[in-house]
Formats: sequence, structure tokens, C-alpha cells
Amino acid sequence: MTGHFLRNATFAIILLSITPADALAKVYLDINAPATRKLPVGIPVPVPLEGTVPDPVLSGEIRDVLAGDLTFSGVFRVLDPLLYLEDEDQAGIRINTFLFDDWELINSEALIKTGYSVGPSGDVELEFHLFDVFQRRELVAKKWRGTVGQVRRMAHMFANEVMERITGGDGIFLTSILYVQSGGGGKEIHLMDYDGKNTRRITDNGSINLSPSWWPDRSGLIYTSYKEGSPDLFSLSLDGKERRLTRGLGIDVGAKISPDGRTIAFMGSTDGNPDVFLADREGRVRNRLTVLRSVDGSPAWSPDGRRIAFISDRYGSPQIFVMNADGSDVQRVTYDGNYNTSPAWSPTGDLIAYTSRVNGRFGIFLVNPDTLEARPLVGEAGDNEDPSWSPDGRFIAFTSNRTGHYQIYLVDREGRREIRVTSGRRDKFSPSWSPR
Repeated sequence: MTGHFLRNATFAIILLSITPADALAKVYLDINAPATRKLPVGIPVPVPLEGTVPDPVLSGEIRDVLAGDLTFSGVFRVLDPLLYLEDEDQAGIRINTFLFDDWELINSEALIKTGYSVGPSGDVELEFHLFDVFQRRELVAKKWRGTVGQVRRMAHMFANEVMERITGGDGIFLTSILYVQSGGGGKEIHLMDYDGKNTRRITDNGSINLSPSWWPDRSGLIYTSYKEGSPDLFSLSLDGKERRLTRGLGIDVGAKISPDGRTIAFMGSTDGNPDVFLADREGRVRNRLTVLRSVDGSPAWSPDGRRIAFISDRYGSPQIFVMNADGSDVQRVTYDGNYNTSPAWSPTGDLIAYTSRVNGRFGIFLVNPDTLEARPLVGEAGDNEDPSWSPDGRFIAFTSNRTGHYQIYLVDREGRREIRVTSGRRDKFSPSWSPR
């Protein structure tokens, strides 16, 4: 069944119309500024379009997705519906069908209006509008048609449109996270939307499957599995095609593909000594980058593909090192903490996230690989491990057992906001955040 869900997860969302944004596009907020304020936004309950019977469940889902995405972004402050002044039974969603004054009086600077209709065959049409309240003009309008199961996706799509229009940057609301879940004596790889919804199983072989990592183009993943006996690397495409990359050459784990998609870095142990190796996409060419009698592994590519971060215990305890992609110019970058592992290089290239044991507990830390300046990010409760960056470099997914079971959490790179996106009694770990 490996990859079965992927073959059935196609989308047929139809873009029905586009209203171009204002030709003089304005960036309202700089999300990279040190102290960016949050833009107040009103999101009234979506309304049924002409000929559609009201569906509170559908309208609630649309609003929940939009409000959840924009709140998570850290860019917006979604206003409490108790503050809203307009009569939702009378107001429309298009310009000249509602009063901007109702929103200006509660200091809403942006406004999102949404409508929906349900066809006789069950297809859903969603219409979205983003307005600048103070300038009393429409910024973006979109209309999509899809199935009921695609409503969340369409709402995520518009949240991305809002992010692009307000900040000039791309949203991450259509991204996904791979993770490993324990249960039934094995460990299987699962996939979920970035917000923890739409969870589905990828592997279903009853064995131990570990260390999932995305291909750079998001069309597949690499992981380690014991399903053929030895811990070997497998590659799975999103159309369900799987290839075995290594065969019984020792322990092959922690594979990461280079940004150009041509080279795999992984920890191998062909002679019993764990080292960092490189191979092509087929796993055929093996080039050993580290040669000391130490444990070297957990490679992580820099976003330009020129350097690789990795762990090594060559000086006693595991620490984070950086080397060129050909294995030259090895530099140590962590000195605090007596057990540092799981490096993850930021897509912006300026930071490496890693797991560090301090005072007997594991936390998430950040280090600049050039200045060696390090700081804690997460670690006040439980053990926090396995960092993975969002594709925009603004957030990190990680694992924590602070509630008794390991679950997946998200945190912004300043450590100010954390949310848990999984639940249940089974441990979930090793998150891998997808590219856009």
C-alpha cells in the first residue's frame, strides 16, 4: 500500500475568475522588520451566494481556515467577531454591498469577505474578496470551484493570496509536513497539512520507517526503512513509484537531497564506522566525505548547496560541524551543550537549528554558522527535538514530549509563539516541512 494515498490525492480546483490587483501594488507590512505590527483584519462569517441554502458547518470551516492561517502568520490580528457592527444578514461581499464605515469604526484595516454556493452535484464554489478599509478599495478577488473535500485547500489558497498582497512574500499555507508515528510494533511515515489537518499514512508495511525528507521539488521523499531487513534508503514519488536506493551496505539513515535535486547526503556505515556519504539520486555513486574514527552523520544542506552541516563526536560529545560539499574545510560551530544533534539549515541561510542537551533536557537552539553566535529557542518544558524549517524560514516544526507523548509543534524563529498541531496517544516525531 506504500504510496496508495498519493495516487488518489489529486486536486481539480477550477479557477473561475480573477480580479487583478491594483497596478500600483503596495506592500503593507515588512515581515522581516524587527518589530512588525500586526495588521487588524475583519473576517465576517462567509455567506451563501444566490440560490444556496445556508450551511453553518461549511461557512464555519472556511472562516476557521482563513482566521487560523492569518493568525499563525504573525502578520495579522484577526478581530473578535463580537466587535463587528455590520448586519451580516443584510451586508454583501462585493463592493457597494456593505458599508466600509462599519469596519473603519472598529479599526479594521483589512477586510475579507467570502461567499459560497453548493451545486446540485455537490461541487462547491467559493468567492473571496480582500479590501483595504481605509482606502475603500478592493485589493484581490478570487473565485474557485472544487469538491467539499477541497474547501480547506481553497481557503488556504486565498490566505496565500492575502499574504502575498499585504507583505509581498509567499504564504506557506499549502505546505505539508511529513512525520513518523509509532504504533502496532512499527513506525510508519505520515503526512499532514502544515496546520495538522488532513493526516494520512504514506507507508503501511508494518516495519520501522524513519527519517523522511522531501525532494526539493516536493514531488516525493526519501526515507529509511527496515522492511527488507537492513536499514536502507528508499525513494517514493508522489505518484506511488518507489525505488530502493541502497542494499545491505550497513546502516543508511538521515538522507537529505541537495537543493538542486542531484545529490543525496546521508549517514552510512559500510565498514562499521558511521560517516557522511554522498550518492546520486539513484544511490549508485557513494563518495565518503568524513574519514575519522568517529560517529559522523545527520547531514543538512545549506540552501545554496555549497556546504553541509553534520554532527560528529570526534572531540568526545556530539557537536555540530560545517564543511564544504566536497568534505573540505571542516569547522566546528557549537561549543555549548554536551550533546548537540539534528542540524537543520534555514532556507535563508543565516541560521542552523539543532537539538541540544542542557541540564539533562533537550531543547531547540539556533546558531549562526559564520559568527557562531547561538541562542535557545525552545526548551522550558519536556524534551524538544528534531527541528525542521518552514520554506520561508520564519517557522520551525519540532517534536516535544511535554504532554507525556511526543507530538509535533510549530514555533516562530523568535520563540514567541508555539502551537501544537498533532494529538493522540501515539508518539509522533521527525517532522520534515515541505517546500512550497
